[in-house]
Amino acid sequence: MNQKRSLVVGIYISILLISTSLISLAYAQEFASQNQINLTTANLIDTTSGTESEIQPEELSYSLLLGEIDELNSSKIMLENQSRQIDMSSTIQFADQKCIEECICSLGSYENMLRNRAKFLAKFEIRLKNSWQNLNEMQRIYITEYLENMLRFQSIYINDFQSQLKKKFCSFPTRSRKNFLDSQRDLLDRQANLLLGFEDFLHNLQDIEDDQKVEFLASFEDLIRRQAILLNTYQAFLKVKCNILKINKYVSGCGYYRPCQNVTYMYAVINTCNCTVEGIRIVDDQLGIIADNVSLGPHEKKHFSKTTSLNFSSGTTACNIAQAWGNISDNFIVMSQSNEVCVKMLSPTLTNDSLKLGSQKAVAIANDPATAENNIAIVKNQIGKFSPHKNSAQNMTIVIGDQLAAAYRNSKGANNINIVSNQR
Repeated sequence: MNQKRSLVVGIYISILLISTSLISLAYAQEFASQNQINLTTANLIDTTSGTESEIQPEELSYSLLLGEIDELNSSKIMLENQSRQIDMSSTIQFADQKCIEECICSLGSYENMLRNRAKFLAKFEIRLKNSWQNLNEMQRIYITEYLENMLRFQSIYINDFQSQLKKKFCSFPTRSRKNFLDSQRDLLDRQANLLLGFEDFLHNLQDIEDDQKVEFLASFEDLIRRQAILLNTYQAFLKVKCNILKINKYVSGCGYYRPCQNVTYMYAVINTCNCTVEGIRIVDDQLGIIADNVSLGPHEKKHFSKTTSLNFSSGTTACNIAQAWGNISDNFIVMSQSNEVCVKMLSPTLTNDSLKLGSQKAVAIANDPATAENNIAIVKNQIGKFSPHKNSAQNMTIVIGDQLAAAYRNSKGANNINIVSNQR
């Protein structure tokens, strides 16, 4: 009995030792895989299989940082998609109120995404600072390099936001312009604070190799240069004058026309500043593009015109306006809207012509022989533009009285009547 009990105890002890060995092997394999981890999201450490107390602080801190990097990559993709969407709608044929509101909404969404990403970067820097002591030198270098890359992308997208805003800024209401200026300043302040945090991490990497140290310093210098460019662009927004381009519109005649009658609209574009405005496009909300790629020197003025046929019912009032866009320094697009021009459609043309000839008599009496003739030739032409309206008409009436030609004996008598009438 004692031998049997000893055998059972020995089996339990053996099973316990084997289980312990397997667990130790699993931890060893996990630790080895963590040491080989890189910055790709496919190799993120899975911390859900054990508690934080079962994982080394060094690997736990590193895995959490990599998890946040994955979220930063996701926000980067969202910014790329938003940028492409805004760029596709950047060509405006005519900036009506609905289009302007959509532009404000899309740019506001883009700016909000940039701000949220800046907040997340700030939290990432705080986590990196708190985890710094738990990271080995290689992990510190990798994470710092990734942070530098994320800061560069943030600068790129802020610059893209400013470039997109330049295309629409002058078409926005004053309140919206101020809101976007405040947003730019906030984004630049956040980016500056992120750069200060990044600089602190560089100071903590003084013991790395000289080549890596030079590379980090060059990257930091590039980030500072980008920040300076963003700041200069912001200052350009503060100085830009959006009302330097003026456009006036008027119509030939007194503004009263009949359906299908030709109307000539005239446009005067004026540059009111001591600068050059290039790439000017004039667009009429009813007639489309009037002129394109026009350049105006300082205080220069140019005139343009377009003739069209208005096919409106009688009594209708046709109104339209025009807008002009142009590029000034720093690639700002300035715009102006013309006065409204209205044309009143009069009643259609009714042409009523009447021609009446009285009686004609001719008598010939002789043996020579004599000739008696009544010769009548009538030529009537009416030329007018076709109109599809039922009230338009061209009426012509020709009335000829009695014609008498009498001949006696060998004389001759004739009535020669020739009527030609054309209407086009």
